Amino acid sequence: MSDGVLETANKRLVRAEFLVVSRNAGVLPDALDAAYTLADLSGVSIDDNGKVWGVEDAIETLRTRSGYLFAPVKPAKPKAIGSWYL
Repeated sequence: MSDGVLETANKRLVRAEFLVVSRNAGVLPDALDAAYTLADLSGVSIDDNGKVWGVEDAIETLRTRSGYLFAPVKPAKPKAIGSWYL
């Protein structure tokens, strides 16, 4: 496989992984493309088995720098069970 084809495939793999992980991390649906553009993906790597590493760290860094891209976290309300609260 030529280097150009492999590089293109790796970029697509990183983007797909980023979109899945960022969505699960609370990035707003309308902000997914912006989050991908703003994220520092220099620490992201792909091993020989195709596993993408470092996306979670990139998203957490993005959260600290550009928190407006993420849905606000709502505190959990206590649930009443009888007269006890959990």
